[in-house]
Amino acid sequence: MEEVIFHNLITFAIISILIVVAPFLSKVSRIPIVVVEMFLGAFGVYFGLFHITEAMEIFAKIGFLFLMFLCGMEVDLRGFRQLGKDFLKYAVLYFFVLYLGACSIVVIFGLPHIFIAALPVMSLGMIMALIRDYGKDEPWLNLALRIGIVGELLSIGALVFINGIYSYGLTFELYKTLLVLFGFVIVIGMIFMLIKILFWWFPNFKIFLMPYDDTQNQDIRICMMLFFVLIVAVMWLGLENVLGAFLAGMIIATFFPYKHELIHKLNDIGFGFFVPLFFINVGTTLKIDIVLHNPKLLYYGVLIACSMIFLRILAAGIAFRKYFIHTRDLVLYAFSDSMPLTFLVATAALGLELGAMNQNTYYAFLLAAMFEGVVFIVIIKMIYTFWKIKK
Repeated sequence: MEEVIFHNLITFAIISILIVVAPFLSKVSRIPIVVVEMFLGAFGVYFGLFHITEAMEIFAKIGFLFLMFLCGMEVDLRGFRQLGKDFLKYAVLYFFVLYLGACSIVVIFGLPHIFIAALPVMSLGMIMALIRDYGKDEPWLNLALRIGIVGELLSIGALVFINGIYSYGLTFELYKTLLVLFGFVIVIGMIFMLIKILFWWFPNFKIFLMPYDDTQNQDIRICMMLFFVLIVAVMWLGLENVLGAFLAGMIIATFFPYKHELIHKLNDIGFGFFVPLFFINVGTTLKIDIVLHNPKLLYYGVLIACSMIFLRILAAGIAFRKYFIHTRDLVLYAFSDSMPLTFLVATAALGLELGAMNQNTYYAFLLAAMFEGVVFIVIIKMIYTFWKIKK
């Protein structure tokens, strides 16, 4: 037993060194830190620096769920009111074209059905990183942020649906799962309304739960309680555990917006160890020797990335014509919306786990995520810098 613990501690010690090194490599190479961490995981296993253990996989799973929790904290439900009915109509058209295009690609090229959910997948992670570099005032980024909020919710729903369709097929169990999901969403909606009424009648109760002057880390304790309780609840209902983590983050963002420092605390916890561990673990699943002996995987990864760009240019060109005065903004939007690194990796991991894709397709998706994280960032910078808009 002690030998197993010692072996696990050695693995975590080596991985902790890689986690520390990753930000420095990211700054020097200008490659997103997520991609750097995946590379470190892939090459770490390839050169025998460490070996995958069961404990590492458990912590990596917690890291992924914590990442989904942090993504949920970026979605404040009150912000949907500010989007406006007209925008939501255009958004519905955008996603309709996006998913219709994905279905068409799957039918034409005979791809696995999981591509229907994977190609339109979205994530706010890289969009938020771009906003830090270019600001929210850029029209293409402002639109990408608003679409990303809705798209991330749809991506969560797609993951839940994928889990059901591949776990149960078109059987009664699938419909039962979807019915449970529908009921769960209704119950959560009712809970949101009840909490809103409760805090309206007793505003001091909110401060009691999360006081401004918090010397005992009560806010962290409540977050961790919601995080684990909701994950266990959705797993007990037979739903995808990602949904529970995401909902926990949404609850915190919606009802405790005054706790600005809380986001920084949780980001420090998540991105300081658990999230990097998840991406390093993802990198370990990419077998370098297989990729080197099968260069077509790189080609397929590029095709996946290009397909995602094409779909977004098509959908945005149809739905948001009036939002893009210049073609440059349309192209920049398409690239900024085509880097769902976390959700693309999550979809690929779920697809491999459920048998919805084979190992080579999984590798192609990981390579596509890496390609998007490296190349698309450079392309956005070049277009933004050199494609000047004529006044």
